[in-house]
Amino acid sequence: MPPTRARRTKAAAEEGAKVIGVEKAAQLTAVSMAGDFGVVGSQIQKDLGIEWAGKDVIVNQLMKDMCYRPTPDFLGYWYDHSGEDFDWLVEGADFEVLTSTAADQQTDKPNYIRPKCFPALEGYDYKTEYYPYFHGTITTNPNMQWTLDAGAAKAEEMGAELIYSTWGEQLIVEDGKVTGAYVHDADGNYTQINAKSVVLATGDWGNNQDMRDYFIPWANEFVSFYTTMDAAGTIGNTGDGHLMGLWAGSHMELGPHAPMTHHMGGPLGVDGYLQLDINGNRFMNEDIPGQNIADQLSRVPEGPEGLRSWQIFDSKWPDEIAHMPDGHGYVNHFVPEDQIDQYQTVLAGFGLGYTTKEMVEGTQGLIKADTIEDLASQMGLDAATVKASIDRYNEMCAAGHDSDFGKDSRRLFPVSEPPFYAYPFGSAGMLVLMGGLEVNKKLQPLNEAGEPIEGLYATGNVQGGRYLVEYPVTVAGISLGTALSFGRLAGMNAAGKEIEATTQA
Repeated sequence: MPPTRARRTKAAAEEGAKVIGVEKAAQLTAVSMAGDFGVVGSQIQKDLGIEWAGKDVIVNQLMKDMCYRPTPDFLGYWYDHSGEDFDWLVEGADFEVLTSTAADQQTDKPNYIRPKCFPALEGYDYKTEYYPYFHGTITTNPNMQWTLDAGAAKAEEMGAELIYSTWGEQLIVEDGKVTGAYVHDADGNYTQINAKSVVLATGDWGNNQDMRDYFIPWANEFVSFYTTMDAAGTIGNTGDGHLMGLWAGSHMELGPHAPMTHHMGGPLGVDGYLQLDINGNRFMNEDIPGQNIADQLSRVPEGPEGLRSWQIFDSKWPDEIAHMPDGHGYVNHFVPEDQIDQYQTVLAGFGLGYTTKEMVEGTQGLIKADTIEDLASQMGLDAATVKASIDRYNEMCAAGHDSDFGKDSRRLFPVSEPPFYAYPFGSAGMLVLMGGLEVNKKLQPLNEAGEPIEGLYATGNVQGGRYLVEYPVTVAGISLGTALSFGRLAGMNAAGKEIEATTQA
């Protein structure tokens, strides 16, 4: 069950509605690595002393990140309500809250919440960054499964019925109003479910090749990382809810739709070190997050086995990474060998920004050499070209000005002291393909005339208006954050509320 579906089921049940949740999978299952919640102002965050930047600042930056294509009111609603929605989601669950990103667990509870990039990296100021990162996200560990379990248990306690291994096939439409749905089980047995309203919360369409070819063919280079399997072993994330809504008279939002294509880099993440393409030439400003690195890598030639570029750094990296930004995919905390035992929990995590010499040097695929010529040879590149590229880069580092691509001078580190390292970057994978049905502020899909389809609601990745052009990483976990808030809102409205998602607090 996608996370949005669990939330809207609980929300509708709380409003006194009789709720039936239909789920393809055989059980309630979260994506194994999903857990970042970009929510604002939860009690957990307040207790930790987390303070977000203002709504005006964050919403405007998100709109800039996405070329001003999304609906600003939706982002404002998320900012105003996501904190209380998160408190509502985890109500009744048993978990520990860590006091910082690097803190070790103090209990033996299997479930815990970790603040992400907290406290902020010393000296970090989002106002000075090309891509600012806003601190405040919290992460559910080991993933978000326990939050879904808590929500589903509460919903069932209030009388909701959750049906697994069952497919939604087609909406029932009478006189332009949705009055239910036809569903079937793994054996092909069909059931008609009559309902006053239906909420579509079926995830994205990243594994529907026909939809990808039609709506966003340029994303075909990306392989979907996150897929769910239905009861018959068929790949999920195929846009079932989108198609049911389209067949009922709604329409897809105008694009460009936004693939979530996180590149997590190598042993030093996506830190802004020199990048060389497969011909040994520098080709970009490297001081950008992994989402945007994925975009640029799609523009350069591809080498053997999907190779796109090489990240180059030298022996000074333990001192340099503290000057890298906070945020998505960065590694910026070096843990000396004599302190490793103090960081057991965070070092065992993924993508949390902490590393050791052993972790870096033990990375599979990393190349190490005492000379640039040997490094180039191991990379399979022309030594003269690589040396010329590095010499040019080192000259600009010495001058403190990147006249070629404009990289922030704070991240201009020369490749000068052996040993030298190179790590291969390939194409990014795709987590989710963002793009949904055009909806109004009550989350009702609209027909071609722009009128709401009565009895129908869309949320999560079926909902349009949240992310377009580019998925933003300036707020970590905003995908789950908005799915939470709008999943709850859709459930309340389906149960009879008339709440609009607006930026008015």
